[in-house]
Amino acid sequence: MSGIPMDLEEQLKELVANGNKIAAIKLYREATGVSLSEAKEVVDTIALGSPPNLSTPGQADKPDSFLENRIKNLLAERKKIEAVKVYREAYNCGLKEAKDAVDLIQADMRREGYSTTSSIPVTNNDPFAEDTQRNRRFLVLTFAIVLLVIAGAAFLLLAGNGF
Repeated sequence: MSGIPMDLEEQLKELVANGNKIAAIKLYREATGVSLSEAKEVVDTIALGSPPNLSTPGQADKPDSFLENRIKNLLAERKKIEAVKVYREAYNCGLKEAKDAVDLIQADMRREGYSTTSSIPVTNNDPFAEDTQRNRRFLVLTFAIVLLVIAGAAFLLLAGNGF
């Protein structure tokens, strides 16, 4: 393997042999700074037992860059399940492998401070945070119903007294 230290190559081979491709991809990315798609390609090549082609490190293919951006946008929209589906279809891999890869992309997004597009307002990164707009609507509706009940009760009370 040209361009990377021999001990890294051995670590990658060992991780691949143990069936831990995600850890190998992560290790290779951290060691070389390449994109996710490039690291996956290198690890897949190692898994096949061939020496990978490292002639153009740091340049991702357009389809892979497009795919990674699509996954990032889905994650920014809090659609992680859909992002995992897209990854699985693109790389024809298992659910766990796809989820782990999407988790890596999500971790990179956090490290990079990935910003969402302006059409996707995100004020809180917690997917379980309360939706205050929905809560306000519920509160206004509840208040209106309570007022109607009080007005109806007052009308019945006054109508019963011979008003």
